[in-house]
Amino acid sequence: MQEFLNVLLRIAGLIALVCAVAAAYFMTSAYRARREGRSALFDAERQVSNDRVTRNSVAGLAMVALTFLFFGLALIGAGSTPATEPTQTRAPTRTVTPRAGTAPGTPSTQPQPTSSLPTVPPPPPATNTPRPVVNTPAAGRKSAVVTGTADVGGLKLRKAPNGDVIDSLPDGTVVELAGEVKTEVGIEWQKVRDPKGREGWVAGQYLIINP
Repeated sequence: MQEFLNVLLRIAGLIALVCAVAAAYFMTSAYRARREGRSALFDAERQVSNDRVTRNSVAGLAMVALTFLFFGLALIGAGSTPATEPTQTRAPTRTVTPRAGTAPGTPSTQPQPTSSLPTVPPPPPATNTPRPVVNTPAAGRKSAVVTGTADVGGLKLRKAPNGDVIDSLPDGTVVELAGEVKTEVGIEWQKVRDPKGREGWVAGQYLIINP
């Protein structure tokens, strides 16, 4: 119903505007006819001009009256239109049903639900990459250079093939080959000695043997 009234008000406003334009046209035509009648040389021409002045004046006054009428209706309708109030939505009240054997008001020991949003882990602390230590192998023994392990934090030096980790050797570390090779879990393991003199086993695929 409110939308229909708004449409009627818009139509009344448009009609008032059209009547105002028509009133201006008829009044202008009456003014021109009056000027032509004053400058006419013959009575017949003067009479025709006077008739035009009368008709246009009457039509112009009628349009002015209609303009005020529809404009007043539009104003009255706009003033009587009730303002719409925002609808307030009340949040639903949650009723907590106490469990059997629990007195009202006793805090529940039931674990709170955790958020389903993914937890973003904090960025890893900045660590200083250890500089590779150059090992000078003994005479007659071959050496190798650790490579390709920067993404995993270095090559693991283990006590035995696929055994416990002793330390991590960064890329560029020169190790001395002990000459023992074993295959374990599908990986070829080389026995080496690191620059600190520790012996252990490393995955041979991450070593570049010096000529």
